[in-house]
Amino acid sequence: MSFIKAVKNWVNPNGNASSRKQVLRLVLVGSLALHALAAVIFGGIRLVTAMMQEETVFVAQPPVRTYEPRQVELKVKVQNKQRSSSRPQVVPRLVAARPANISLPDIKVDPKLVTTTFQPKFKAVSGTGLGVGLGTGYGTSGFGQGVAQVNFFGIQAAGERIAVCVDVSVSMVEEERGGPPGFLQVKKRVGEVIDAIKDGTQFNLIVFADGCSILEPAKMLFSTPETRTKAKQFLAPFNTEGQWGHDGGNFSGANKGLQAGGGTTRLDLAIAAAMSQGADTLLIISDGLPEVRKVLTEQQREAYNRTLADWQTQNAGAMQAFERTQAAAPPPQVRTRRVWVPPQAAQPARPPSKAAPREGQAIDRGSPGSPARDGYWTEVTETIGGGGGPPRPTPPAPPPLGNWTLADFVQHISLIYKDVYVAKSLKLPRIHCIGYQIDKDGGDFLKRLSEQYKGQFRLVRKLR
Repeated sequence: MSFIKAVKNWVNPNGNASSRKQVLRLVLVGSLALHALAAVIFGGIRLVTAMMQEETVFVAQPPVRTYEPRQVELKVKVQNKQRSSSRPQVVPRLVAARPANISLPDIKVDPKLVTTTFQPKFKAVSGTGLGVGLGTGYGTSGFGQGVAQVNFFGIQAAGERIAVCVDVSVSMVEEERGGPPGFLQVKKRVGEVIDAIKDGTQFNLIVFADGCSILEPAKMLFSTPETRTKAKQFLAPFNTEGQWGHDGGNFSGANKGLQAGGGTTRLDLAIAAAMSQGADTLLIISDGLPEVRKVLTEQQREAYNRTLADWQTQNAGAMQAFERTQAAAPPPQVRTRRVWVPPQAAQPARPPSKAAPREGQAIDRGSPGSPARDGYWTEVTETIGGGGGPPRPTPPAPPPLGNWTLADFVQHISLIYKDVYVAKSLKLPRIHCIGYQIDKDGGDFLKRLSEQYKGQFRLVRKLR
């Protein structure tokens, strides 16, 4: 009361009673308003806290089944009694009373070998894998048995049917690439890749240059210590003294993909050899741009034949005039004269050059020796005269075709895919490429080829 009185005096010490009552009412109303505001604020905080708090639920574990001591003790006594008895011990078994009444569903399984391009993304380890064959895994030998992971010159590649394609062109042993010792390092690294192909994985080794050869033309080999050794022995002789480069080979690529008119660095043949056996992973190492010559398509051949027919019609008179001139010309005269062949000293035999030839140059295979020879006279025959008149009209040449582009390789792969892969329900292969000290044009080509088929490209400058 003293506080209220003090307030009254402070507000209006000399005022009348009505003024003091008015002030008192204002103080009371303000106090109530402050209390109400505080209740709303603190009540709201409490309500929000209660709503945000997570409810804790305790789940009781199921009771553990136990046995009473008397029952366990009785069971032990019974077992001991049975052991001491002469009667045979009874082994509990499950027996079907009437097996003929049990009806099992038909299991429709194709007994053929199951193949797949499934590539699990984990590192392959040695062992038996996670399943073997049909029904327990993926692929020809289970989840972990048929899929191998290899380090291909720094590219981590995986596959069930791996084709290793090695360029053995003469340019692979040129001096700027380390010569024959440098290519020996390439073969050593390829051998490590082959050794990393685990047992159960299918693989094949393909070499290509002006021609193409494949380790096993009939089918892919299952990786074993024996087949891996066979593959390394197959690669060893290439680009060694007396066997520079490679032409011919045991794979011609006939009727496989887009037809070609020859060339060098025949990557088209290597791809055809790998895909004809259904490879799902191609590992390619090369040092240059493939130079595969195009051939006339059916439409181009028809167009050229029409052009040639038109030229023959327009130049029929010139051709007849040329033939009349040739017929009226005097016949050529044949005469014989004597010539002196000087003596020749003995020539020692020259062995083949040990140095690797340059790309496009003939291989130096040496020469046999020859004995000394005296000089002598001999007769030679010469033809004089004949012909004359205007030159023979020349028909137009076929259109220039050039070499394959990346689009031609894509068409080549698409044709083989439709011919081989679609019937076997296989996916397109993944292509990984290594450019071994390759130039810019060749590197760009291999990079785009690997990107086109979801592979990787890596440029390798030097091998140690």
